[in-house]
Amino acid sequence: MNSSIDHMRETRPLDSRRRSYLRLAEPTDGALIYRLRSDPRLSRFLNAPPTTIAEQVAWLTQYKSQEAAGKQYYFIIVSDDQDRGTVRMYDFRIIDGQRSFCWGSWIIAPPPVVGLASYSAMAIYELGFEHLGFEHAHFDVRRENESVVNFHLRSGAKIVDTGEQDYFFHFSRDAYDAFRMAQKQTIERHSAVRHAA
Repeated sequence: MNSSIDHMRETRPLDSRRRSYLRLAEPTDGALIYRLRSDPRLSRFLNAPPTTIAEQVAWLTQYKSQEAAGKQYYFIIVSDDQDRGTVRMYDFRIIDGQRSFCWGSWIIAPPPVVGLASYSAMAIYELGFEHLGFEHAHFDVRRENESVVNFHLRSGAKIVDTGEQDYFFHFSRDAYDAFRMAQKQTIERHSAVRHAA
């Protein structure tokens, strides 16, 4: 097993004893991811999904080599022992002299779980800033996706550019620290240990 993956599994965001956590996606998650990405209510602001479950499984199989090389990570969001959504870290690069990660493919299926959106975003930021050594985050959001745009603005992200379809955001370590403090109760609720490993 890749030692960096072993280390990641030991972090709080991937601690499966907790009420809500992330787990690394596997090819066996192909049907789940295909279902989420094919649901027009959930995916209208995402890139088009593969056309079949088999294609999604093939993509995940190929992705695992990228994961092993530390080039990207695809997660399933789990809450109350149910697979609830997806989120991905990728496009690792240097921005203004700082190591930066992009995140996206963020889907949370209904029914809503109070605080899960904030917690899953915080879990990604915690992984990036506290465990993987990044100093900065960047991402883009479709301009029409107003609820997610507003979520990121409330969290402290800054719009640094606009395109025909997208806003481009940067998110600093200082913004992460402030967001973490503001979401302290949500973090405590979702990271509470529910059962022994």
